[in-house]
Amino acid sequence: MRLIVHADAQRDIFVEDLMHFEKAILQDPDVRPFRRTRLTDIYIRIKRKWSSITGQKPATACADEPACGLLKEPKSLFMILMGPDKRSFEPYSYIPASGRLIYMFDAWPKNYEKISRFVTEYGIDKVFVSASQSAADLNKLMSKNIFHYVPEGLDPILYKSAGYDRKDIDVLAMGRKYDDYHEKIKGHLQQHQRTYYYELEKGFLIFPDRNQFIDGLSRSKISICAPSSITHPERSGHVETMTMRYLQSMASKCLIVGHAPKEMVELFGYQPVIEIDWKDPTGQIEYLLQNFDLHIPLIERNYREVMTKHTWADRFSQIKHILCSKNSNKAACAN
Repeated sequence: MRLIVHADAQRDIFVEDLMHFEKAILQDPDVRPFRRTRLTDIYIRIKRKWSSITGQKPATACADEPACGLLKEPKSLFMILMGPDKRSFEPYSYIPASGRLIYMFDAWPKNYEKISRFVTEYGIDKVFVSASQSAADLNKLMSKNIFHYVPEGLDPILYKSAGYDRKDIDVLAMGRKYDDYHEKIKGHLQQHQRTYYYELEKGFLIFPDRNQFIDGLSRSKISICAPSSITHPERSGHVETMTMRYLQSMASKCLIVGHAPKEMVELFGYQPVIEIDWKDPTGQIEYLLQNFDLHIPLIERNYREVMTKHTWADRFSQIKHILCSKNSNKAACAN
């Protein structure tokens, strides 16, 4: 199988995480990298020109062989995408392939129709998405069992943790705030001179670069995490899923306060998040800060769980298991 290596061409705050996902996949002996070169660009331009003259679209790659065979098939293609990104994938549709596999972040409801058309147009055999609800919804929409849930992961070596006695940020809310909760606790934390880092205005970066982001997480006692369906409902709709922020917080040995998506609790096999006590949110946050040491066992358990079961290497192992399971014996043609 050939992995299309292109994370460094994407403009995303988590590009380094995507590069490490690619790196983890390339550790498999059956996978080799596929990078665009001058020769492949010339080939793509010729095929595009021919397609525009003849009106013929690139041939789709719907594989007849068992899905597991796509791992060892040297002409199959695998690509990591942020949503149904036709601009990123289209050049590779001209590359001859015996099968096509995609890992897709951000498979949100508002994009379901686009994703359906994308998968059909390019003859994608299997799509791995980072939200379980999206996988179920898309399979129902297309009446084909080609979407599979594979959660987000991380490379633990990217993250670090300051010693518990050196954590000088009491509460951290990275990215868009959980507004209702923020308004409940902000005044209390300020009044009690607690160090609270949060987005001062939409798009404001708390930490201006990646190194400061990792350092800030490592120095934080409490990390507030809520699914995108709460903080970005206009984007995520009804899909409640675990994002990378939960895992990053665990790898940095933060205590997570917020809401754990159902799929996350099922994935971990226990409740890894302190759920918000809406009856007394300020009393709860103050109690947690005053009794932080009592929650170190949960923090350490989460840390061990992430390090041993939720890395990008674990996610690719899951992908291979799905491909080679009895229920995935044949690669499903999408068009």
